[in-house]
Amino acid sequence: MDERPGPWTRLSAAAHPLGEGSRLIDGVVHWVDLEGGVLHAWTPEGGDAATHRLDRPIGFAEKAPDGRLLAAAGTGVVELDIFGRHTALADTGLDPARHRVNDGTIAPDGSLWFGTMVRDGSDPEGAVWRWDAGTGEVTRLATGIDIPNGPAFHPDSETVLIADTVGGRILRAPIAAPDRLDVFAAVDGSPDGLHVDAQGRIWSAVYDGGRLDVYRADSARLARIEVPAEHPTSALTTPDGRVIVTSAAQGMDEPGPFDGHTFAAAIADVLEA
Repeated sequence: MDERPGPWTRLSAAAHPLGEGSRLIDGVVHWVDLEGGVLHAWTPEGGDAATHRLDRPIGFAEKAPDGRLLAAAGTGVVELDIFGRHTALADTGLDPARHRVNDGTIAPDGSLWFGTMVRDGSDPEGAVWRWDAGTGEVTRLATGIDIPNGPAFHPDSETVLIADTVGGRILRAPIAAPDRLDVFAAVDGSPDGLHVDAQGRIWSAVYDGGRLDVYRADSARLARIEVPAEHPTSALTTPDGRVIVTSAAQGMDEPGPFDGHTFAAAIADVLEA
């Protein structure tokens, strides 16, 4: 746990095959062991601790405007409680043997947007979905993206960004018409999780690139930040000036000391202002 290449420090106690979904929940850093169905929390005092263990994959968890802790899990949406339990709220109707949820986020209107993808090696069939917190309905918004990641909401509050991981693109669409996709950025590699920071910058983990790309709201790239893991999956910036990165070790014959771990660095140490 003491190895520190450059400014990076490991937060996770063990490597995950597929760490994902870095989020701040009530000021505490969280992430998921996706296929393992585990939600982790990290604090400087307590280190890494599992808070929820589900019987299905979990793509991310996030606090909703009404105070509920919501997650994309299995093939739908669940609510998590303080006792570590989960309650199903809605389902896409997809076959859980073939499909699973991926990344997602809560929209400005309180709805939950999330992606689904094939998990059994069969022909790709990804989609982006919206769960309406008021009606409880799940609607398929966009198809034709083999592995959708993100999504995240642009600083203009009118645009959704979706990482097309297989296609090597970050797509954008009006929130009101999410099937009207065009290209926000072409990526050298496979873009994964997306995050919009307090300054309106867009952070993208590049899964097979060992790096984070940082963009301005107008899609101009500001930086390419090398990270000590081959497969970073998400990035999160925190109010105290850190960037938190999750990563995956799946499919690696000889993972390095940071592969599959969640790790952190001071933003000032990795990104020029």
